Amino acid sequence: MATDYDGVLAPFDADPMQATPVPGAVDTLRSLAALPGVHVAVVSGRDLVTLRTLTEIGDDEPIVLIGSHGAESSSAAVREAMEAAAVTPEDEVTLAELRSDIEALVKEHHSEAHIELKSAAVVVHVRGLPREVGDAAIADARRVALDHPGVKVLKGKSVLELSVSHADKGSAVTALGRHVDAVARVYLGDDVTDEDAFTRMRRPDDLTVKVGTGSTAARYRVADEPAAAALLTRLQELCSAAHVSG
Repeated sequence: MATDYDGVLAPFDADPMQATPVPGAVDTLRSLAALPGVHVAVVSGRDLVTLRTLTEIGDDEPIVLIGSHGAESSSAAVREAMEAAAVTPEDEVTLAELRSDIEALVKEHHSEAHIELKSAAVVVHVRGLPREVGDAAIADARRVALDHPGVKVLKGKSVLELSVSHADKGSAVTALGRHVDAVARVYLGDDVTDEDAFTRMRRPDDLTVKVGTGSTAARYRVADEPAAAALLTRLQELCSAAHVSG
C-alpha cells in the first residue's frame, strides 16, 4: 500500500515545509503497517530527509519512505533495485550548472518564485502567485533546462522540477512490491509523476486512485486530500476485518 505525500496525505501550502498531513492520515498508515502481510510506503518527489521530517515517521517504524521520485529510499531493497538509475558524476556537474542558472534566473527576473534544492534536482515553486506571474517563471525555467542536455523536466501543480535523476516512482514502488511478494498493490497519487506508478500497476487486484482533477491512468478517483484520508481509513478497516475473519 503506497501513497504520494503532497496532494494526497497533505494539502499543498505556499510554503512547501508547511504542508502537513491531514489529521490522522499518518496514524492510519501506521495501523495498516501493523497488520500481518500489509506493507506500507510513502512516496514523494521530496528528498528523504524532508519526507521523514514532514511525516514524522521514525526510521525504526516499518513504513518505507521513498524520496526523490524513487532515487532515495529507507528500504535497502528499493535502493538496490534503483542503482541503475543512480546519479552519475556527470549528472552532478550538470545539476550544479543548472542550479546556478536557475538561481540567477529567479534572482534577476522572478524574485516572487521560490527555489527548492534537492539531491538530484532543482525545483521552482510558484504556488500562491498570480497566474501570469507563475506561468512566466515556469516558462523561463523550462527554457533554461533546455540548455542542459539530460535534464528531465517534470511539470506539477504550480511547480516545475528539473531533475538529473533517472528514477521514477513507478519503478521504485514496483521494486518494493516484488521484494515483499505483493499479491495486490494499492497506490494513491495526485500528480503527473504518479502516472508512472499508475501505468505499471495493471494487475486485476491492483487498486490505483487519482486524487483530484486531471487526466489519469488510475482506475479510480477521489476528490481531495480528506477524501484520500477517508479511503485509507476504509482500507484499514477492511484489512483489519479480513485479518480477524481469517
